[in-house]
Amino acid sequence: MFHLPPSRRFKTRVLVLLAGGMALFVLLAISGYRSLLAVESATAKRAAAREALLQMRTLLSDLKDVETGQRGFVLTGEAAYLEPYQRGLAQSAASLERYLVHVPAALLQRYPPAELRALIDARLRLARLNIATRQREGFNAALARVMSNAGRDAMNRVRARFGQIDTALREEIDHQNATVRDLRNQAWWLAWGLTAVGVGLTLGAYLLLLNEQRRRAQAEQALAAANARLEDTVKQRTAELLQARGEIETFARRLDRSIEAERRRLAREVHDQLGQVFTALKMTLNHGVQAADKLAAAASDMSALLDEGVATARRIAAELRPPLLDDLGLAPALVHQAQRFAEQSGIACTATVADGESLSAEQATQLYRIAQEALTNVARHAGATRVWIEGEACAGGYQLSVEDDGVGLSDVRADASGMLNMRERALLAGGGLELSSGRAGGLRVTATLPMEAARG
Repeated sequence: MFHLPPSRRFKTRVLVLLAGGMALFVLLAISGYRSLLAVESATAKRAAAREALLQMRTLLSDLKDVETGQRGFVLTGEAAYLEPYQRGLAQSAASLERYLVHVPAALLQRYPPAELRALIDARLRLARLNIATRQREGFNAALARVMSNAGRDAMNRVRARFGQIDTALREEIDHQNATVRDLRNQAWWLAWGLTAVGVGLTLGAYLLLLNEQRRRAQAEQALAAANARLEDTVKQRTAELLQARGEIETFARRLDRSIEAERRRLAREVHDQLGQVFTALKMTLNHGVQAADKLAAAASDMSALLDEGVATARRIAAELRPPLLDDLGLAPALVHQAQRFAEQSGIACTATVADGESLSAEQATQLYRIAQEALTNVARHAGATRVWIEGEACAGGYQLSVEDDGVGLSDVRADASGMLNMRERALLAGGGLELSSGRAGGLRVTATLPMEAARG
């Protein structure tokens, strides 16, 4: 394929620009001349329509003079009233001819002059007849003709036709006004177009020289902006990763402290409960061996101590992982927890839980631990007399709430360890935690988990 050298391409572009500009200039000049002719034509048509409207109104005024003159003569019989009558007759004919000269051709087709002449002649004929009757037969006969409403009906028909013509002439004037306005606007834009062509011819060559430089500058700016956005994105992602790492480290430390605290508590439980039981069992065994006669009583004491040890071991195991949660599900486990809480704290507690089978094992565990933590907070801080545990499936998820009638939201710290533990457990299960006021003015802790996670 043949390629022009850069210098030839530049000259070709300049020549094309100049030739196109000159052609456009000639075209705009021709269009401007045609617009001027069209403005003159529209202005002439508008003037003719206005003159026709004026002559029509003059004609109507002449007919009113005829009407007034004949009515005055009929009522009084005085010849003075015949003067406006005669003048109206003479002028109405001239006004009608002037109207027909200026009225637009389209209106002549819509409202033929013959029909208009017939309406006017009918009214003038009645006026002449009324005057002749007054002159020949007297007042009563003429008055009877006037009161017959024939003249009024004829005049009303004339007025109705003039009203139609008046409306049509006004529409024609408005149309020509709009045409003149549009043509003037077009001429204005053409004038600006000519100016733009001159400016374009002057600046065209210069813009060709700047075009390549501008494109290179834009490419460099786009590259710099892309680099800046990439750098901002990297910084943002780095900050998010650092924040996530900090949150993970904080959660890990808090979890480690919780585990250590639980270990210490279990160690105390084992030491204080099982240690005491087995120490007492050992002392009872030694005493029973030394006193054979009291062996039966010692065996009974040892059996009671062993029962107490077994119960303590079961209680510690239940606190580590409640067997009801694995064997029967969330609802029985929470009902049992509510009963134990009421026995230990003296605070009335009821649990109403449904639809627990729709939850995964992980979700059920997290909800159980959230309920445990909430009950612990109630016992320590709420000053409540009653607690309600409620759980059921809701729209697209599962909702578990622990509500009390204690001090309410005013004394709750969102950053307290218990609240943070419950919130993190809800997040781990794919849901969220919300604190609100309860029905009795206390605190309501609501955990909401998605059901989709359970099915997955």
